[in-house]
Amino acid sequence: MIYSHKLLFILLPFAILLHACGSASDTITVVQDAPRTERAQEAEEETAFYEITLGLIDPVTNFDPLFARNLSTQRILSLIYEGLYSLDNNGEPVPALATDVEISDDERTYTFTINRDRLFQDSQIFTAGVGRRIHASDVKWAFERTARLSVPPRAAELLMNIRGFENYFLEQRNVYDIDNRVLNEVRGIQVVDAQTVRFHLNEPDDDFLKKLASPNLFIYPREAVNNNPAGIKNRPVGTGPYTFNQVDSEGRIILVRNSNYDDSSMPAVNRITAISFSSESDMFQQFARGDIDWIPETGPDISFQAFTEEYELQTAYRDSYNVAANDAYRINAFYLNNRSTVDQRWLRSRLALLTAEDFRSRGNIQLNLDRFEIDEEAERREEYFLSFTDDLIAKTILTELHSLVFQPESSLVFFDIRVPTRQTSIFSSTSTSYRQPFDPLPADYWLRIDTKIVSLYNDRISGIESTMVPWALNIQNIRVQNGDISSAR
Repeated sequence: MIYSHKLLFILLPFAILLHACGSASDTITVVQDAPRTERAQEAEEETAFYEITLGLIDPVTNFDPLFARNLSTQRILSLIYEGLYSLDNNGEPVPALATDVEISDDERTYTFTINRDRLFQDSQIFTAGVGRRIHASDVKWAFERTARLSVPPRAAELLMNIRGFENYFLEQRNVYDIDNRVLNEVRGIQVVDAQTVRFHLNEPDDDFLKKLASPNLFIYPREAVNNNPAGIKNRPVGTGPYTFNQVDSEGRIILVRNSNYDDSSMPAVNRITAISFSSESDMFQQFARGDIDWIPETGPDISFQAFTEEYELQTAYRDSYNVAANDAYRINAFYLNNRSTVDQRWLRSRLALLTAEDFRSRGNIQLNLDRFEIDEEAERREEYFLSFTDDLIAKTILTELHSLVFQPESSLVFFDIRVPTRQTSIFSSTSTSYRQPFDPLPADYWLRIDTKIVSLYNDRISGIESTMVPWALNIQNIRVQNGDISSAR
């Protein structure tokens, strides 16, 4: 260590001096490692390089918050961006980019003070490549962008109670000729000054602050869309603790610590690598080899292999791995396509025989099959198509259904597009325990499974806490053992 060598250099002349003056002992003891001061320990931590690797069960294909539908994407974006509010481990809203909020007596006006000390990450979208301070107008611009025809409506659905937003949304989506539009802003979002933005609601909303914490409502600068040749979907810019570095040739996402971030909450981890897997067995093998440190959300196969029914580790893994069973859920619902031109009588007859005990998948299983009648004369088709999904848990459940319902008489086959068509018989939809209370899934599902989000991590990292937030990673609390400047893989 640097400090022990310096100490040795200082002590030796002093020891020789004592010997020349006739010390009482002819034995000279040299201390190789002196006790470290607190400052010395801090300095060592500053020079160490810590990195972790995450294993994800969903693909991350878009870094634009408005397109962040699956949980793996939301987890990565939560490291790059921030919203006006975030959620603590109990799911309660806490300030993030906002430092304060004033709520009117009638609970219809929210006035937020923005933390102007927060800087956007350095990027070539800015002059000289240096990130600028956040401005209240960034909030208004990002929220109004949610109404555009070119983006999914998922974020806009959270803002419909803002005065004038629904009209603005409908005009953006239905008046295709820009020259015929009459609304050029949402009047209910008011920029008071550089650090103050005010929202006027149509009705009081107890969930408004929780909605603002959604990953779909993260804040980014307009330059990230207007001045970004690669597009925000490929080159994100936010205010979060990590900056997007690259997606390497093997598809690994690499994030590095944001030098502009608030020093008081700077995470200890310098670099995060995230790898998406379509195969749980591949992910678990790499985890067992130590190539992956943390699986923030395990899928059904790993869950059966590694956990008991109470989500405790199986005996074989208790000495090497750790588990965090969160009070948060991924929700998968399955529907029959009422617009389908396919005769579904045989399919309904087969589904009517299902029970919750038939499923291997863990979770809260709900079956609504009362409307399905058994028709002994129904003719089967050789194939029944379903809309494509890359949700690993949904695919696992559909694989079970293929065995339970269709084989050997028929087959369940993925269609090549993600939306229901007249040729598809089944489609699925995904939500979370966070979103369900104020944006519930359509109630006409015939199967719904709420799967507990359970993390698995190795002994190299610590500080992972259980949470009620489905996408939370709590990177600020993580500590890495044996971190070293030469530890980069």
